[in-house]
Amino acid sequence: MSDKNVILSAAEHADLRLRAIGREDIENLRVWKNKNKGSFFLNRDILPEEQEKWFEAFSERDEDFMFVVEQSVNDSWETIGCMGFRRLADEGCIDAYNIMRGSNPAPASFAMSDAFRLMLAYAASLYPDLPIQCKVLCKNPAVEWYQKNNFSIVGERSGEYYLMELAKDSLQNISVNISDKK
Repeated sequence: MSDKNVILSAAEHADLRLRAIGREDIENLRVWKNKNKGSFFLNRDILPEEQEKWFEAFSERDEDFMFVVEQSVNDSWETIGCMGFRRLADEGCIDAYNIMRGSNPAPASFAMSDAFRLMLAYAASLYPDLPIQCKVLCKNPAVEWYQKNNFSIVGERSGEYYLMELAKDSLQNISVNISDKK
């Protein structure tokens, strides 16, 4: 079992960190998901009690990681988005999911791509022998963003979504600093 209670950072972006989510984050996640529901498989509003139930189940899954993206603004950390990955044993892969930007409070030294690639580098360090994939709705304009982040389309399911896979060698120069959230 991997420790899910971590903070990820990178030396080249002192104003960026990825903090493992806690119960205090789930309302933000729900609001962002509802705001962006057209880009996700579940394309309806999520109720607060459904989000609670999701968090309880998420907390029990050892190989499911969700982070809030935080930006240092005026000497404090502001939550600006989220992203996660999980091991899908039945599919033999790591699945990147729920990548969302919630706000853009101030100029930063990083883009969401930097945060995403930091998380992917962490996932690759935990699961070096598994491919990293994501499922993206065909109509989602983020398909191009994933391609810019070294994912390629490796399959399509009934015109509904693309199966995309990361070229893991693109992560070679990313150094992940890991600290304990406790």
